[in-house]
Amino acid sequence: MQDSLTSGIDSKIITWRKLKPLVVIVILVLLFIFNVRYLSRFFDWDSSVYTLNIQRDRIHSVFFNPHHLGFESTGYLFWKTAKSIFPNADIMFTLRIRILISSLIFLYFFITMMDKLYNDFIGSLLLGFCVSFTQAFWFYSHHNDTPLIHSCLVVLLYLSLVITARTGMNFLRMIGIGILHLGTLYFHQSNAILFPMVLVGFLITDKWKNKDWNFSSRMMVGLIYNSVIGILIILSYVLVGFGILGRELGAVGEKHFSFWLFLYAAQERWGMSGSEKNYFLYFYRGIGDAFLNFQGVNERFRVNFNNDWNIKNTPYNLNLLFWIFILLSGLLNIRRLGKLFSKEVILLSFWLIPSILFYTWWEGYFFEFWVGVTTGLWIVAYLIMKSFDFEQWTATSKAIRNVILLIAGSFFFIVNFTFSTLPRSKGIQYGYLEGFKDKVEKIANEKIYFKNN
Repeated sequence: MQDSLTSGIDSKIITWRKLKPLVVIVILVLLFIFNVRYLSRFFDWDSSVYTLNIQRDRIHSVFFNPHHLGFESTGYLFWKTAKSIFPNADIMFTLRIRILISSLIFLYFFITMMDKLYNDFIGSLLLGFCVSFTQAFWFYSHHNDTPLIHSCLVVLLYLSLVITARTGMNFLRMIGIGILHLGTLYFHQSNAILFPMVLVGFLITDKWKNKDWNFSSRMMVGLIYNSVIGILIILSYVLVGFGILGRELGAVGEKHFSFWLFLYAAQERWGMSGSEKNYFLYFYRGIGDAFLNFQGVNERFRVNFNNDWNIKNTPYNLNLLFWIFILLSGLLNIRRLGKLFSKEVILLSFWLIPSILFYTWWEGYFFEFWVGVTTGLWIVAYLIMKSFDFEQWTATSKAIRNVILLIAGSFFFIVNFTFSTLPRSKGIQYGYLEGFKDKVEKIANEKIYFKNN
């Protein structure tokens, strides 16, 4: 009788484990339909330039921007494939769909990997819910721009390193990590700052093929791995710069290889700009806009506790209070947090601290630079709340955590949908397009929105 009961319970557990991926897929399909219905029709400088580069149908054009070799080139392949199936497809709509699909594929792996790590399916779903409706992630999942894909790859790289640190490394896992690592670099140069995180991931992994792995071997393999990735990236830039674009090493000028490789810095823009900087304001504005609706680059504070219930301030006040609560909770329980999630804390430190410092310096008031960091902060919030899962009241703690995530996710959904996603879906809107607005207007006249044409 006991064996029969145990067998029945095991059978139900196995069935549920098989059903979980299907449940996630169904939810993401519904999310896809919802997002397509309210897909952005906003045309700004970057998204329009990248789209026009792809539309030119020239290899030189899709590799013009060196800081993201993989973005326009894979967009070009996606566009050519889509056009071969749907000859009359609108280019910007197609490229927005590509980004949206990428975001949903990421959410699938994010939810399933978090569930695999922490055996918390509902919590992982709710965490994915919070991530997907955070302003930066949601905005750029509708936008043909660089931030989303490379940020998603960084998060998956972090989660892969956590899984290997907890369960052990092998050759196939190392290849998988390498592919993700290369992807982060091909889709954005700035992810070169994360080489130390990957090396640390090797150093804190104490198993190789389920056998003890001594520290000196980990260090050697980690250094060889990083060297191989570095060489592959260098060879890629040499191939594209000299082989495809015909850059030179002669007289310094626009045709010089280094001018192309460090394009933005060479133009005295972004982090190399000589203008006066307020780094505290950069961080505050960038991270604040990344959570809540984007209202343009205005050098002013959004938080104002002297006017708590003003619609312009209330969401920002509540967001700040939420994160203060989370971080104070983490400090209160820091010993247990470090004991339960020591490897996660180490990897998060080597991911988030360099990223926050670098992107604050690199004109951090643009919220595009904070897509990955905000997702990392959601993981931090989850781990802090999970650190309160004491044996005596695990179920209660889990319920409280899920309620907090549900309320937070609902809050971000309501605010960001009302003030950002919905308005941007209501007809064609233009950002700063000086000098080429006429070209953008042609691609903005999209046939799929036939009622407006």
